[in-house]
Amino acid sequence: MSKTNTNWMILAIYLATLVTAIESTIVVTATRSIVSSLGNPNLTSLIFSTYLFSSALATPIFGHLADNHGKKKIFQIGLLLFLLGTILCGFSVSSWMLFSARVVQGIGAGGIMPMTFALIGELFDITTRGKVMGLNNSAWGIASLIAPLIGGLLLKQLTWHWIFFINVPFILIVLVIVQFFYKEKAHQIVAQSGVFQQYTSFILGLLIVLSGIQLFSTHFLLGIGVLIVGILVLFRFYHSEKKEDSPIIPVSTIAIYDFRLLTICVFLINGALIGFQVYLPMWIQTELHLSPTSAGLALLPSSVFFIIGSYYSSKLLIQFGQKRLLQLVISGALLGFLCLSLLPSTTGYLTLLIFSSLLGFFIGTGVTLSVISAQAYATTQNLSTVSGFITLCRTLGQSFMVTLLSVINQQIFLLENQQIAGYHSVYLTISIIFIALLLLVSYRKNSKERIKN
Repeated sequence: MSKTNTNWMILAIYLATLVTAIESTIVVTATRSIVSSLGNPNLTSLIFSTYLFSSALATPIFGHLADNHGKKKIFQIGLLLFLLGTILCGFSVSSWMLFSARVVQGIGAGGIMPMTFALIGELFDITTRGKVMGLNNSAWGIASLIAPLIGGLLLKQLTWHWIFFINVPFILIVLVIVQFFYKEKAHQIVAQSGVFQQYTSFILGLLIVLSGIQLFSTHFLLGIGVLIVGILVLFRFYHSEKKEDSPIIPVSTIAIYDFRLLTICVFLINGALIGFQVYLPMWIQTELHLSPTSAGLALLPSSVFFIIGSYYSSKLLIQFGQKRLLQLVISGALLGFLCLSLLPSTTGYLTLLIFSSLLGFFIGTGVTLSVISAQAYATTQNLSTVSGFITLCRTLGQSFMVTLLSVINQQIFLLENQQIAGYHSVYLTISIIFIALLLLVSYRKNSKERIKN
């Protein structure tokens, strides 16, 4: 049997990540055109929430299925579902058709994202893994820069339908590469019983949690109540999973304290990344009165240094050790966010670019470090399940933080005689969260690190 061609697989993994990243951002440019074309103002929020919800719900399930049926098959299914949803979105002639298509597309994305992590964990050793993970993570930064430009060009020359059709050739390329260049080892299918009940219980709990997060911005107290109910449902589900022979979440791995700590890092650091990317351009536009293009370009240094930090994360991990490196990157990011919360609103563009670079490096290193360290606790039998769980934590962290920070930003603007701007309060909130995270990481005694070659 021939070996997997890792060079081609790097391309496939990168293109798959880039397509899902672009899809998450390019729709923003076309929202007004879509709403106007289909005549349903409610689509503004539904376009995003349906994709987000279905992706988050599908992620851990696809991870579990991959461990039981093989990564190649599940990755291909995710790609095909994403392709089907993308084509249906492009041909949508009604709001309900677009709504349904976005659900299918989101489910497909939920099958793609954990598989990219799992494949990186399987195909590359620790020294190479950080570099590949860094390259792969750069897709999100590149997407945030090129997606609005591509979206604007397509809307000007064609129609909003083409923001979906543009993905089709790239998905087909990934499917071809995976089919011919990924040689998976023989996989024994694991017989399961009661899996439908497991999926149903998990989806119900996760759906309640996501609904609670979404309610934060409009009904804060109700959102908290719904979120607590969802957490209780998931907590009960977690204990019931301990009795299952093949749990759909990595119960045995979650029982390890260091793994839980690393997933908290994944949750909060990715959430902080979203907060930075949303509110720095807002600062530049509202206070410095620069163009949206200049505001978007302010994130370019962050993307570049994010890649650099990710690229060298494995080497730094070996040199400093997991705990010490986490302390360094969290401290560095904390200092950056604290400075942003205290700097005057008239701070120059060049200064903000410097902070963009520094935060990009520290966050890029922290994201990659926490993911590859958490993934090291997986076994050969549950690598995809663990990768799916890590991806879910990343998605939930981004959803929770962007909603929480939005509420804080809105509340500041409602105050009379406010002394600080909304984005100052956002960065101060992130700073407080990072202080707690630093204490949590520092409190943990040195333990044996699970870094696999």
